[in-house]
Amino acid sequence: MTKPAFNFADPGFVAGYVEKGPRAFMPGQPGVLQMAGILLAERMPHDGHVLVVGAGGGLDTQALAKAGPDWRFTGVDPAGKMLDLARHILGEETMRRVELIEGGVEAAPAGPFDGATMILVLGILPDDGAKLATLKDIRRRLKPGAPFVLVDRCDSADNPQFDRNMDRYVAFAAANGVDPETLKNARASHRGNPGLATAARDEALLAEAGFGDIEHFYHAMNWHGWVAYA
Repeated sequence: MTKPAFNFADPGFVAGYVEKGPRAFMPGQPGVLQMAGILLAERMPHDGHVLVVGAGGGLDTQALAKAGPDWRFTGVDPAGKMLDLARHILGEETMRRVELIEGGVEAAPAGPFDGATMILVLGILPDDGAKLATLKDIRRRLKPGAPFVLVDRCDSADNPQFDRNMDRYVAFAAANGVDPETLKNARASHRGNPGLATAARDEALLAEAGFGDIEHFYHAMNWHGWVAYA
């Protein structure tokens, strides 16, 4: 019998996602989430409301809930099963201050929110206006001056160093125990990803969407993180 792809009753599946998911591919992922909480807390009230764009899996919200014990969260993600996983990982106590909505940022309430995050999401949106529209949708839901944390893997298929960068990406995940088949699929998905964009492009999109005081706070291999303000 084939095992279900999302078996939340299997502790091994949940542990595998936590250990072999984003943490295994992104250098310093737990520290980046910790930094995100610190950057939000600089401008947010103690009882602030955070919009989490790409809340599936729950790891971002889990870390931010620890950073802000009195914060409330609204998370959006178009993948319903990943939202189910988020509910499982967050647990009943944290879910008391979390609302999860299936859909993109357009499905989120109008707010205004005290802060927002978008971690490992922008890079899967095509740069045909979808990236800019999403960033604008986030900004219009934020209070003036509210912080926004963006983290993305940045590259370009036209980059002469693209294959070298992919080798590093795969080698890092392999060193963290990710299986060869997953690595093969990950490499293929990046090569064919129409949303892949350079760090300079992401930063330009933030400015075009109306964010100001854009600060680059994280860079590891081809991963980048910014904090900006509505």
